[in-house]
Amino acid sequence: MTRPMAEAAPRPTRTPRLAWLDNLRVALIVLVVLHHLALMYGAAGPWYWVELEADTAATTVALIFLLVNQSWFMGSFFAISGYFAPGSFDRKGAGAFVRDRLLRLGVPLLLYVFALAPLAAAIGAVGLGAPLPSYLDAIGSGPAWFLGVLLVFSLGYALVRLGRPAGPTHKRRLTVRALVGFVVALAAATYLWRFLVPFGTFIPVVDLPSAFEAPQYVALFAAGAVAYRRGWLERLPGRFGVGAGITVIVATVLLLPIIALYPDAMAGGGTWQSAVLALWEAVMATGMPLALIVLFRRRADRQGRVARELSASAFSVFLVHAPVITAVAVALDPLGMPAVLGFAVGVAVGLPLSFLVAAGLRRLPGLRRVL
Repeated sequence: MTRPMAEAAPRPTRTPRLAWLDNLRVALIVLVVLHHLALMYGAAGPWYWVELEADTAATTVALIFLLVNQSWFMGSFFAISGYFAPGSFDRKGAGAFVRDRLLRLGVPLLLYVFALAPLAAAIGAVGLGAPLPSYLDAIGSGPAWFLGVLLVFSLGYALVRLGRPAGPTHKRRLTVRALVGFVVALAAATYLWRFLVPFGTFIPVVDLPSAFEAPQYVALFAAGAVAYRRGWLERLPGRFGVGAGITVIVATVLLLPIIALYPDAMAGGGTWQSAVLALWEAVMATGMPLALIVLFRRRADRQGRVARELSASAFSVFLVHAPVITAVAVALDPLGMPAVLGFAVGVAVGLPLSFLVAAGLRRLPGLRRVL
């Protein structure tokens, strides 16, 4: 058992700004935009517009890319959010913490549902030559489902803190044994959860595209909160990142081909293939964040003017990129480019344009407090 190095009551001080963590958030936001561009150009999933003439190769590559992303990147967002929750609650108290979460998550969610989603749907319909959808049909959370789920987690965290105030801060080192136990527990929870919510299940009305990853999201949010209390992000040994990266590569090489061979059996219901998928995802969801934390902490711990601007606009990009990249794809469609070339041009145009639109939007007087 590891002995606490120091113990002290939580202090209501502001969490120091971590340049490397801001840069990591930007990288994750970029991956979100690429993820949704792959949905469009690989014709691999529901979106406001899709490339109807994508060939089999493009779709196959897109599906692999999406599957790998799905296994870890949204869990990383929840982990980062969980990391900042304890310090925010310590400083503000329960009431102000809840009001802040309602403002900074609830208002952007409503903005997307009732304004940006209908805009993206209208743009997509024009591009597909389809009738414009009715307003009620067009509203929805789309990629902003994350904000709704994070709001629920944040309110849940506030309830936990009210019922059980935070104890002393324990500067404990993260151990390999704890990591292995976390991976095994997460894999088991995911495997059991998919008896109820199989892989690929989409929940309408609330537009949840990945409820089948709920154990991962809950576990990573909680892990982020624990990491804050125990100082893990700043003190994570470099060898953990290297080991996590190697483990991710080995697990992917060994397990992903098995998953690809049995696509119809991996969804859930107690099959051994679903157990393999759950294990691989647990390794990815744990290993990728650890590897990236060490990498960005060592190699990306500085921010110039451009990096600070990208970081400041990252949240807004998450909110506005859907109508922006959909509009870019619709504008490019008459050129008749192959799907792979369309994706590349979509990235080259849609990604910087999303940041530009986001930077302008967050400077509007009425939106400065929430974006």
